[in-house]
Amino acid sequence: MRWVITSLVGFFLVSCVDRIFFDIEVPEAFPLVVEGYISTDLGPYTVKISKSFDVESKQSIKTPISVNRVILSDDIGNSETLTKVSDGEYLTSPTGIRGTIGRSYTLEIQTLDGRVYRSNPDPILDPGSLDDVYFEYVETLTNGSEAYGFDVFFDSNAGEQNSYYFLWKFIGTFQVETNPELYTVNCGESRCPAPLPCSGYVWNGALTYVSPCECCICWSKFFNSEPMVSDNQVIEDGKFVHVKVGYVPITQWTFMNKVHAEVQQLSLSPQAYAFWKALKDQKKAIGSLFEPQAGRIPTNFVQISGKEGPIVGFFYGTSIASRSVYITRNDVPNPSVIPIVELPYSDNCERLFPNTTSSKPTFWID
Repeated sequence: MRWVITSLVGFFLVSCVDRIFFDIEVPEAFPLVVEGYISTDLGPYTVKISKSFDVESKQSIKTPISVNRVILSDDIGNSETLTKVSDGEYLTSPTGIRGTIGRSYTLEIQTLDGRVYRSNPDPILDPGSLDDVYFEYVETLTNGSEAYGFDVFFDSNAGEQNSYYFLWKFIGTFQVETNPELYTVNCGESRCPAPLPCSGYVWNGALTYVSPCECCICWSKFFNSEPMVSDNQVIEDGKFVHVKVGYVPITQWTFMNKVHAEVQQLSLSPQAYAFWKALKDQKKAIGSLFEPQAGRIPTNFVQISGKEGPIVGFFYGTSIASRSVYITRNDVPNPSVIPIVELPYSDNCERLFPNTTSSKPTFWID
């Protein structure tokens, strides 16, 4: 039997997926899949629970499922029952339990049929520090086609850790602009104006302003293509030096304005490091999680009661150090390599790319 653990890479690869309802005819042998973590950042923290299906089955690969209870607790007696916000998604309170360096955390899941699973305690360690984030312009030639972009690097310090177990995230954010008030539709042999409701305009013989546009300007995010853990990086006196963490392509979209490049350094316990390292090695070796080896990813969950049933996934504690830099059009040595914008101007900007929102990020500086 081959398992698919697609939800475990959701930490890096985020997309919009239509909700799939659980099919009760799916065999119980298919494992419960859990993903989530607690950090020293302010909550709420999210735990996602789903069923994983055989890749050769005609059933959906991943189905969010509801459980009876999800409880997060620490090693000094604090605990919180998470709130269900949708099928398979559970959140802590924004003012509830919060990760603290030095404490260990456990997640308990009680299913509707009486099974109980509990994760092994996972400690939150010192995140060290990100000393610098910087970028270098690169030109590449692939199959006769030129590509331009920026490699993003960082220098960091392991802090008080002696194990050098870290997970690194790269988060790029760029701003796009459209003109949904100019949207048109086919009408007869021509196209007629049909401004989108979010554009702040109505059509009544002429464009009429009614309110600020809610879908003219958006911010889109992109991430690492695979997990990145501390493994054979250059270490000098407890420091990681000139480590490449991400790539920013130069396109008409990314450099319509500028790019906010953020690097996060997440502390990992030895068991959490083993999980992310196995995930990285698997993807590097076979190029896809839709392979037999997917079932070999380690888990820190054990079943403590109820009818025996498999579980995969990992719940861990982490502290996060972060640093960011803006890459602007002025940083492009030759501005002519920035393509001319050919966006569908008359459209809702939230429909252009995945991971896009019309809500301005708190960190964004105009």
